[in-house]
Amino acid sequence: MKEEYLKSVQTMDDIIKTSYACIGGKAYEPRDWDFYRFLFHPEGKLIRYENDMEGVLRPQFLSPDDYINGIGKWMETKRTTGFYEREIGRVEEIYGNIAHVISTCESFHSLEEMEANTPYVRNVHSIQLAYHEERWWILNMYWQRVTPEFPLPEKYLKYSK
Repeated sequence: MKEEYLKSVQTMDDIIKTSYACIGGKAYEPRDWDFYRFLFHPEGKLIRYENDMEGVLRPQFLSPDDYINGIGKWMETKRTTGFYEREIGRVEEIYGNIAHVISTCESFHSLEEMEANTPYVRNVHSIQLAYHEERWWILNMYWQRVTPEFPLPEKYLKYSK
């Protein structure tokens, strides 16, 4: 376990910001996938709500390793543009050692697009976290793209606890 990894899981804010930053980078640029794995509880899941191969909108369940070996490797070897995300709103619910966060983010192909504030997509993430063994863990990260059919509620563009 790397000491710098532990610094990024001490607060919910840190672990959420790190989860977005960890997968970002230029096209063909390697990511620190060990760090990404470290954010998730060993039983953690990523669940993307997207169209499957037949075009049916449905949840698709991935382990962190499934994500890394599929989407992650694609970002490093085949994606011809960069990928960067930033959070633009958050709603938190916390009780004891459990938390649920609705985190809205924007995605960009380059740092220049990010500076120009021209995202190509927005997503809403539902993130379940647990504080255990003196750190936060991501249990589940579930997301869906903002579309005309599913517009972004104004309340998800604010920061509230």
